[in-house]
Amino acid sequence: MDEAGAGNAASWAVVPYTSNCEHLCERAEHVLVGVSPGNGYFNRERLAGLLRWAGATFARVDAIVPDASLVHTYQALGQSPATAWKNASRKAGKTCRRIVRAWEQIGVPQHERRLHLLSEFMDHPVYVRLRAQVEKAIGADPVLREAFLEASRRVLQAYLNQEPTDEQVEESKNYLAAEMPLCLDTPAILDVPSSVNVYHQRLPTLERMFTSPHMDVSPLQGHAVVRPPADRPGAEAENPAQGRDHV
Repeated sequence: MDEAGAGNAASWAVVPYTSNCEHLCERAEHVLVGVSPGNGYFNRERLAGLLRWAGATFARVDAIVPDASLVHTYQALGQSPATAWKNASRKAGKTCRRIVRAWEQIGVPQHERRLHLLSEFMDHPVYVRLRAQVEKAIGADPVLREAFLEASRRVLQAYLNQEPTDEQVEESKNYLAAEMPLCLDTPAILDVPSSVNVYHQRLPTLERMFTSPHMDVSPLQGHAVVRPPADRPGAEAENPAQGRDHV
């Protein structure tokens, strides 16, 4: 196994969002690693290091690439639905190949490489139910709605180098809504006993998800910030347009 890259598995820092998240991290039954197309943070070494840590820490690892959510960003930028899907699929394909190469680099056997596109779950009954719950919550909770809008506005500002219109922000927020079902109940969608979703920085939309009276987070669903030892919060400025940091 390649030991190059972002530290060994034991040295990674894990910060759960809540005490229940901490408990689920300790159970270590499943981890979901989300990798957004074009996210500059996930260079080859960091991605290999993250997947090495995940495999050494959790009983099962799944990776997911949010192709279906990226479509909404492209549409907010003025692309037609067909063009947006084409570009999102192309970007997602490149990202999937990078994930597979990272698994190959660290010696993960092929049968243990569980890789998904978000679009695979669009018709899953649990996903459909949770997506409807998310849409209802955004309409009922003004603080949650503002968190979604502000995150979407930051991403579009980075793409456009100017203020987006309200209509663009409304469309872009659907990126977030598309990902939220897997933030609420990955175990029910992937049929695992419990799960922890990991990312490299704390996200205001997830913080509000845990406190909103309109969002029903499964007690089997955890979230944690995970970073290699060489990375420190704020050590590098990540362009919001490059990836999932707007979730």
